[in-house]
Amino acid sequence: MRVLRMALVGGAIVLASSILRSTSPTETDAQDIAPSLAGNEVLRVLGDDVVGAPESAPPLNDPIRVARWEPGEWRYRVMTGSRKGQTEHESLEPIDTTTRGESWKRTVGQDYTLYLRQTAEGSLVLPSQVAHAHSALVHFEPPLSYLLAGLRPGESRAFDGRMEVYSSKDPSVRWYGGRIRATTVYAGVYQVRTPAGTFRATLIRTEYRIDIFAVVSVRDTLYTFYADGVGKVAEAEHRRISAVGLFNSDTHIGKLLVSFTPVPPVAPPVKIEAP
Repeated sequence: MRVLRMALVGGAIVLASSILRSTSPTETDAQDIAPSLAGNEVLRVLGDDVVGAPESAPPLNDPIRVARWEPGEWRYRVMTGSRKGQTEHESLEPIDTTTRGESWKRTVGQDYTLYLRQTAEGSLVLPSQVAHAHSALVHFEPPLSYLLAGLRPGESRAFDGRMEVYSSKDPSVRWYGGRIRATTVYAGVYQVRTPAGTFRATLIRTEYRIDIFAVVSVRDTLYTFYADGVGKVAEAEHRRISAVGLFNSDTHIGKLLVSFTPVPPVAPPVKIEAP
């Protein structure tokens, strides 16, 4: 049983690092100017001169444009931890629609594959993902929101749902379930300096809480910066894990955009008529 619990803790750690966004609105506190992030411990992992002063922020009316939701490849420089200085690749591509309505696949390094779809309102939602290191397939009910349409500066939305974890090698095998709670805030617009250039970037901050078996508790704060026409240009995370009788951890993670390469659409084959 101890070995099983250790495996489940590992799965919770993986899930916490890649779960994104929330849904149902609960409160609004609109503002035109983003708050200062000076002294924020999480953002310092990106580097002292990365995030500039706050700027005026418009409503988030078009997440597809902000996230550059089209086929492409992004490369990021890891700024902290044992992988500091290494490059992580992300890619986005359309797929045939799945039984859960997913029509896009985002691959994050060698660790995760996220399966997403767009809602009628223009938001991006995450019904499921695979954590490859643990061969875990995760379903979210209701789907988590990846990026929400219609958020105003300062507005927050909250989510309370479930996650069900299966073997990715045999999806008929259910391993465990748990509760996930999240609060997402449109935290304003900032100038962000990266190896790929300087961008005027929208900041989305999400606080996550995951509870599994009353044994594992995950607290995760994720800061994601998006630049129009480029997509994600920077990300910072503060993750806290508490596993009763096993261990506790406190980790900071950060990465900055190095390059973005769009993938041109594949042209249909030319039909040649016989003479």
